[in-house]
Parts: sequence; C-alpha cells; structure tokens
Amino acid sequence: MMKILTITMLMNSILFYSMKTPLSLGLILLFQTLNITLISGMMSLNFWYSYILFLIMLGGMLILFIYVSSLSSNQKFNFNKKNLMIYFIILIILSWITINSKMNLFMNYDMKNFMSMEIEQNFFLKMSLNKLYNMPTNQIMFLLINYLLLTLFIVVKITNIKMGPLRKNF
Repeated sequence: MMKILTITMLMNSILFYSMKTPLSLGLILLFQTLNITLISGMMSLNFWYSYILFLIMLGGMLILFIYVSSLSSNQKFNFNKKNLMIYFIILIILSWITINSKMNLFMNYDMKNFMSMEIEQNFFLKMSLNKLYNMPTNQIMFLLINYLLLTLFIVVKITNIKMGPLRKNF
C-alpha cells in the first residue's frame, strides 16, 4: 500500500508542473494532501493528526475554489498527447523502480523491529490523545470548546442572513 501511495505522490508532483489552470492545480494539491495524510497516518499508527490536516487543507481549498472560480474564466483542460505519453512512460518507470527497489526507506515501517516493548509503550503513551482529556489539560480543552462555540454564535448573530453577503456591492 505504501508503494502505491508513493507512486501516486510522485506522479502528482510531476503532473503539478504541467497544469496551467488554477482549478486543476488545486485538485492536484488536494490529491497530494490526501496522499500525504494517508502516509503519515500509516506511519504514526494514529490517523487523528492526518485527519485534522486533511480537513484544514480541504477548508482552505474550498475557499480558494470559490475565489478562483469567481475570478478566472472557464478554461478547458488541454492535454497534449505527447505530454500524456511522456507522463505514462514516467509512471511505468517510477512504478517499476519503486516495486523492484531493494532500498525501502519507509516502505517497511514497523515499530516493533527496532524498539523494545518498554520504549514502544512509552511511545504510544506520548502519541496518545487521551492526555488532552485528563485532569490538568481538560479544563483548557473545555475552555477552548466553549470559546469556539461562543465565537460561532457571535458570528451567526452578527451576520444578518436577510441582508445578503458580508461584502459590499459596488
């Protein structure tokens, strides 16, 4: 699975340079973020951080999508057949190199091979999210939750739905 994600990440990096429209660049950036979050989730054995990273990136990409789609004109996605053939050849070469490589940098990422049980248990305790809800930090967490909820209510109250968008019409 890691080899497939590595190949798609390399291909997204190569395709990123050939795209010219902002919407296609954003789509490739979203796929690249999805690949990175999957790889980091598999390596850390905890998908919470990667899930939060993906949601933040998705929110930013939605804002950029609205902004760019309102400003840029509708452009077609033009693929040159010569460039498409070159990308296909690069994909075949990269997949062959990745599958047949003897040097697996992070492909066989297994914590049990190079850590003893005591160090491994300490590692998982440090990576645990349960500490957020334990006694010293749970008060700060509840304060943060209440602050965000209060901010949400204030923003909804400030924006009058019947008056239209927040920006002024010229």
